Amino acid sequence: MIRINLLPLKEAQRALGRRNQLSVALLSVTLALLVMVIPYVLQGRKMTQLDGEIDQLRSEIRKFNEQTQEFMDLNRKKADLEARLKIIEDLKQKRVGPVHILEDLGAAAPDKLWLLEFGDTNGVATITGLSLDNQTIATFMRKLQASKYFFNVDLVETSQSEPIRNPNGGEGGLMFKKFIIKAQLDYLGTGGSLAD
Repeated sequence: MIRINLLPLKEAQRALGRRNQLSVALLSVTLALLVMVIPYVLQGRKMTQLDGEIDQLRSEIRKFNEQTQEFMDLNRKKADLEARLKIIEDLKQKRVGPVHILEDLGAAAPDKLWLLEFGDTNGVATITGLSLDNQTIATFMRKLQASKYFFNVDLVETSQSEPIRNPNGGEGGLMFKKFIIKAQLDYLGTGGSLAD
């Protein structure tokens, strides 16, 4: 009978099994490392790319903020210039306004009415005068109201004046109605439509 020694074969199989197990373990560790390292590398690249985009966006935001500031400065300067131009235009209109006001005041004064005093305070005219009767005062007020330089014409006071002696030395004296009228002035000649 022949005897075969199987011990080295079993040990060889065991050694092969250990090598296979070691290979599988190394392959598993390598695969696990690759599964962890590849996403880390990919995420690192993505983070670098996103950081670059963030820096680019921040520089664009700074640029837009500078442009916005320049735009706001220009709007502020434009509004300032428009306000100055409006003031200049108002001054030009007001330069010729008093001439027209006095012209319309003289044209509105009927016969038998004498103007004694005219004052202007902050766009409110105070007119003092004498008239022979109340009807003449009413006619004067209507003509003033029809002017485009006077509006809100209002009779403040009317009273009987002291008798004025006749200069020829005659007896008795003339009695006049003294009146005070207030009116809003419009130097631009819009009839008060811009004052509201």
